[in-house]
Amino acid sequence: MATAALDGALNVSSPRKDLFEGIQIVGKAVATRSSLPILTHVRISVKEGRVSLMATDLEMWMQHTLASTVIAEDGAATAPARNFTELLGAMADADVTFSAEEDTNALNLRCARANYKLLGLPADEFPLLPDVPSETVFTIEREILRDAIRQTLFATSSDETRVILTGMLLVFQGDSLRFVATDTHRLALRDAVVKESPEGGQKSASAVVPSRVMSEVLRILGNGDGDVQVTIGGSQIKFELAHAHGGHTTLISRLIDGQFPNYERVIPQAPTRTLTIRRDEFSAAIRRAAIVARENNNRVVLRSSEDGDKITITAESGNVGNAYEEIEVAREGADTPVEIAFNAKYLTDVLGVLESEGFNLELTEALRPGVVKPSGNDSYLCVLMPMQVV
Repeated sequence: MATAALDGALNVSSPRKDLFEGIQIVGKAVATRSSLPILTHVRISVKEGRVSLMATDLEMWMQHTLASTVIAEDGAATAPARNFTELLGAMADADVTFSAEEDTNALNLRCARANYKLLGLPADEFPLLPDVPSETVFTIEREILRDAIRQTLFATSSDETRVILTGMLLVFQGDSLRFVATDTHRLALRDAVVKESPEGGQKSASAVVPSRVMSEVLRILGNGDGDVQVTIGGSQIKFELAHAHGGHTTLISRLIDGQFPNYERVIPQAPTRTLTIRRDEFSAAIRRAAIVARENNNRVVLRSSEDGDKITITAESGNVGNAYEEIEVAREGADTPVEIAFNAKYLTDVLGVLESEGFNLELTEALRPGVVKPSGNDSYLCVLMPMQVV
């Protein structure tokens, strides 16, 4: 059941900066193509002196409550999201006063000497935030959530024929939360610690969240700190967070229905050799080699030396030329050389989300997956499927 609508005429005065920030936060949930005109609008409401903005495309709902308290009548109205956003962005940095005409649903805006009227739709037609059953509730530190999403989101698939892979798997178990994403060519996994969940809630749950939603969560997290409350219930997930300046954001999304692949079976368990490599040096070499490799399916070939203290990076293209790089490494395990090819873009993606100075590349043989792990950190790994060495 949705939250009850507000009655009464809307009459508000609020700082333009706060309003513009709010519409930018919720704007990504506005439907870009819909047969329902109301979904192209944003809902503006006032309750107990707090202004809230809401948008939805019926798959994702976003609501942001402004930090500033205003003297205003409780009520609600809608306005075309695009026009409302553009006007707020172009207005002077002063208080914006707006009121709704109940008989026409028009929204009158005044800022400094500017006066505008936007034609809205009835506020009671707008789909309100759904109630998410509190089956599983936990909190996680904002910084941890931000890093976990950033380190796994790149591995989600964009192939709509396998919808389940376009989402990120979240597995909650006691005091831990696992993030998993895969497009079948690579798999990223991050384990994170969560804070104790309330008494009475389920201590385990799993959910496949659309990658678009996780991208929006990452965006609204920003660079702040504090906790994020996560609720998983029924076929939905809810994220709630407070901002340093006093605002509050809620994001609710439908989950992707289906069985996520058994990701654990593709993670190699017994590598025969581990190469420890300086991340910055290796990443720069891969980016250079990728200039040649992009004409050959982004293929770069890694070869370990006989003595094990170096690795070469090569790429070839009949239209561009050849690339050769040599990097010092430390090797553990089998002393026989190994030759393996990877997609340069996939290597660049994972190296770009690591923060450690060094990383471990775990290998077995040419046609077996390789595993990238940050040095000294067992909470993250990325599995990369190899390419044919030609």
